[in-house]
Amino acid sequence: MLSSLSVKNFALIEDLSIDFSSGFTVISGETGSGKSILIKSMELLTGARADLALIRAGCSVCTISASFETKSDKIAEFLNNFSIPFDDNIILIRRTIENTGKSKAFINDSQVSISALASIGELLIDFHGQNEKHSLLDLDSQLEILDNEVEDLKPLLKKSADLYDKVKDLESKIEAVNLSDAERARKIDLYFFQIKEIDDARLELGEDEKLEAELPKLKNAEKITSLSKEVIAILYSSDNAVLDGILKAKKSIELINSYGEDASETLSLIEQSYYQAEEAYREVENILSKTSLDPERLNASLERAELIKKLKKKYGNTIEEIIKYKDKIVYELNSLSGYKENSDRFKKELEENTKHLLEVCEAISLKRQKTAKVFSKSVQDKLLELEVKNAVFEVKFEKKEPSANGYDVAEFMFCANKGEKILPLRSTASGGELSRVLLAIELSTKIHNYQTSVFDEIDTGTGGKTGEKIGEKLAELAKRKQVFSITHLVQVASFAKTHIKIYKEIENSRTYTRAKVLKECEHIEEIARMVSGEKISKAALDHARNLITNSQVFCSK
Repeated sequence: MLSSLSVKNFALIEDLSIDFSSGFTVISGETGSGKSILIKSMELLTGARADLALIRAGCSVCTISASFETKSDKIAEFLNNFSIPFDDNIILIRRTIENTGKSKAFINDSQVSISALASIGELLIDFHGQNEKHSLLDLDSQLEILDNEVEDLKPLLKKSADLYDKVKDLESKIEAVNLSDAERARKIDLYFFQIKEIDDARLELGEDEKLEAELPKLKNAEKITSLSKEVIAILYSSDNAVLDGILKAKKSIELINSYGEDASETLSLIEQSYYQAEEAYREVENILSKTSLDPERLNASLERAELIKKLKKKYGNTIEEIIKYKDKIVYELNSLSGYKENSDRFKKELEENTKHLLEVCEAISLKRQKTAKVFSKSVQDKLLELEVKNAVFEVKFEKKEPSANGYDVAEFMFCANKGEKILPLRSTASGGELSRVLLAIELSTKIHNYQTSVFDEIDTGTGGKTGEKIGEKLAELAKRKQVFSITHLVQVASFAKTHIKIYKEIENSRTYTRAKVLKECEHIEEIARMVSGEKISKAALDHARNLITNSQVFCSK
């Protein structure tokens, strides 16, 4: 859900901030007031190409920012992949566009590319306008919509995915064993060499970390010994040893105490310092006893570290990865050595798994085709309600190679005019008509996504009863998700839970686009203005109240 939007120095907007609510929001205003500018700013937040001409005259940069609330798992996964923090289901998006052509994008204060912004934008907002690229026109999205309508499909899809993985794995194995004799011999020699090289190293897990900790001590053994002896001399064995000095000081403090001056605290401190200095001396002596100059051990450790480094460079970044690599090539070597037997076995397994995969794909397809008939009928019925009277909607199926999600290519087909050929939806419907088709699809699906839907003049070329039906369906959809609609029709605007008026003002010879979230009384007045023009009559106000009352009755059902 889009919670708030802030626009600065964009076209006629100098500084505009709006808070939004859930449900159905209508945006209205006179032609040229800036309604499309508001939508364009939302598009820029979702990765649309920036037009430098739209930076407000006299300004060097425009900034658009928004706050979204979402519980979408897809969005959470997307942000996690980019290591972007995501707390309290809030996403903050900001985009700046400079008149030099530079454009920067930020998600939760982390800078991202414009392509990354576009990717998350598709998950946040779906625009239904005259020339938009709709997510519902994508073939993968259409199949996903259909699959969400099919009952008990997930177990079959899981089975097809598992079988598909097995088939691809068996194909790779067959390809691996069906090599030329020369290639097979070369691989066998290489694997034997690599296995021997790893085995001869007798690697142990964690030994590289032990060597890393031990080598500095071995390299610096002479320095450690010299410094340890120096410390021992200072603390204990020299003529002016610290411990001897502390004992002398202790005796003097005891005498001071005996002469009547209370030096008990000082005596306690000097005793503690003696014990601490003595403990330090013991620790250093222990270090010295463990340190020995051992060139042979040093050389052996250096050679061992170099060997492990060499193996890591060839076979893996860690000892664990090297061992896993060896296990893998041992398996491949066994396959190559017994390639004839393995090839026959793999081919038999491939044949069996391919047969099972096709059977599952067929079961999936039958379920989809059965559901598609019911789904198509629902979409077509809703199109009739939206006054697309001669609409024909179908789902066309074609076969592809079996895959993890079956062998179906499903495509939505549409025809608006009686007697015309039915064609793919993505290439036949246009403008407000396309928006109504997409609205009918969304109303017919069980998908409950977290996208905000924006309908830009879905009611173009309509009015009266059709406009009322469009308003009803938009309000119905808004019970499941946040919906915005730019409209000139009172029949649509009357269904708004939130009504935003866009208007222009001139101050100091400059034009500014403003936006206002209307109160209830202002909502009625704006509907009346849309009916009768700037001079609002009593009849227009009564008509507006009736429209709103009727829409509220519908929405409460």
